[in-house]
Amino acid sequence: MRLSFTGKIRLLIILIFIISILQAIIILHLLGNSHNVFQMKIDIQNTFFITIFIQFILALIAIFYIPVFFHKAFSEIHNILKDISQGIYNIDIDLDNFKTSLDKEFFTVMLSLKDMLKSVLSFDKLKKDKIVEHHNRIVALLNLTDDGFIAMDMKGNIAYINDKVIETFPAINEKTNMIDTNFPPEIENNVKKYVLNVLKSQTKQEPQQFFVPAMKRHIQMNSAIVRDSNGQPTGVIVSFTNLDKKKQKETES
Repeated sequence: MRLSFTGKIRLLIILIFIISILQAIIILHLLGNSHNVFQMKIDIQNTFFITIFIQFILALIAIFYIPVFFHKAFSEIHNILKDISQGIYNIDIDLDNFKTSLDKEFFTVMLSLKDMLKSVLSFDKLKKDKIVEHHNRIVALLNLTDDGFIAMDMKGNIAYINDKVIETFPAINEKTNMIDTNFPPEIENNVKKYVLNVLKSQTKQEPQQFFVPAMKRHIQMNSAIVRDSNGQPTGVIVSFTNLDKKKQKETES
């Protein structure tokens, strides 16, 4: 039968204890039955040195075995926890291998980790599914509106732009950085200038209108700041109204 880590440590302690008892019994026996004092002294010394040597060897085994065992056991657990801390949840834990290489006390930890990873993976999948579902809903709604929207981070990188803005301003797309890119004068002097003011102030700006000669009408821009749970700005949304041609024709009528 394979002894567990606790069983091995318990066995070493019991052996040291038994040797101590044997040492005491032998010394008492020598004291009670020896007739030669000189010989008794030698026998007691030999018994003492032999038993102490054996106890010392057992203690050394325990001293070196325990750190090695803990290092091996915890290194496996540490590697798994390190991957989890980095967001890696799809970890293949070979339970058969750990069952033979680890003691049952640590094998139960591996079992718990595997069960936890199953729960985390299930939750992570559900979370991703919900995020994609809500993202698709928002994108569909924004593409169905008559208004245009640009969402960007605080560095001016566009994260999302709906079809209305792309149709009106083809020079702007999702790979564009609003700060670094040089646009046609119409966008440079109006849209970009407005975006730079929002990014610089990190606050919502008042609505602003500008005339688009090609469309023969005014377009109004508005802005909003996206903030995290600590209130720090993480992004900007700029909206454009009066982009829809049908709406403009109805207004003229």
